Amino acid sequence: MKLSTAIVISLVAHIVMIALLAFNYQFSKVEIKQSKAPRQMNATAVNAENVKKHIKKIKQKDIDKKNKEIERLRELKREEEKVRKKRIEEEQKVKKAKQRQKDAEQKTKQEEKKAADAKKKRIADEKARQKKIALDKKKKAEEEKKAEEERVRKKKAAEKKKKEDAIKKKLAEEKAAQEKLEQELEQQMADEAAALNDAKQQQVLTEVDKYNLLIRNKIKRNWIAPEQKGSCIFRINIAPGGLIIGITVLSGDSLHCDTGRRAINKSEPLPVSSDPDVFAVLKIRTFELENKSDKE
Repeated sequence: MKLSTAIVISLVAHIVMIALLAFNYQFSKVEIKQSKAPRQMNATAVNAENVKKHIKKIKQKDIDKKNKEIERLRELKREEEKVRKKRIEEEQKVKKAKQRQKDAEQKTKQEEKKAADAKKKRIADEKARQKKIALDKKKKAEEEKKAEEERVRKKKAAEKKKKEDAIKKKLAEEKAAQEKLEQELEQQMADEAAALNDAKQQQVLTEVDKYNLLIRNKIKRNWIAPEQKGSCIFRINIAPGGLIIGITVLSGDSLHCDTGRRAINKSEPLPVSSDPDVFAVLKIRTFELENKSDKE
């Protein structure tokens, strides 16, 4: 901005000077025209030539001055550029120095943090190691205590078992002697009962055979036998009084089994003994209904 203003001022000054010289030149020409003497014309011509030289000289000075000014301005610009470049270099140096310092500080912080983390880890590892040692020691003590308790328990259990085995052996011997005595008494009583029951058993069996025959005959009377050969085996559950509480087919063809079932139901109540011993044998009866020949 300052350079442009100086150039403008210089140009204006030169224009004013040239205008003044041109005015003087015109004024001189007027005077020459007014004078008709040859001597005056030569003087005017000489003056005009001098004026041209003078103007040329002034113009050359202005040009030289302008050139010097331009060169001076260029030199100033070069100096300014040098100063600017130097300032930029200095700023870059300062910036780089700051960056190096910042990097160094960052690196120092990282190293300090790394060292602090390593120290923290060493402390944590040492605590963990000490804790593990304490836990292992405690675990070992507990295991030894348990082992000792187990040893004592086993010893007490062995002593207790030994005492219990001795008591059991004594009780077993006493029980064996008692059982032997009871067996002898039972055998004696059984022998006596056998002698008494033989007669009773013979009587019961006779009664059973009698009622078996009565039951079979009653069912056969009510049985309408099929025309073809066949058979069916039944098991009958009888209640006191001859009531039928269950009929089970054990084997046989369906025709003979169906007709036999109807005959059994039709024969209710079945003939049974009022003697409990006889009824105990009669209450479950198994017998067969069989048709051995075809009807023609």
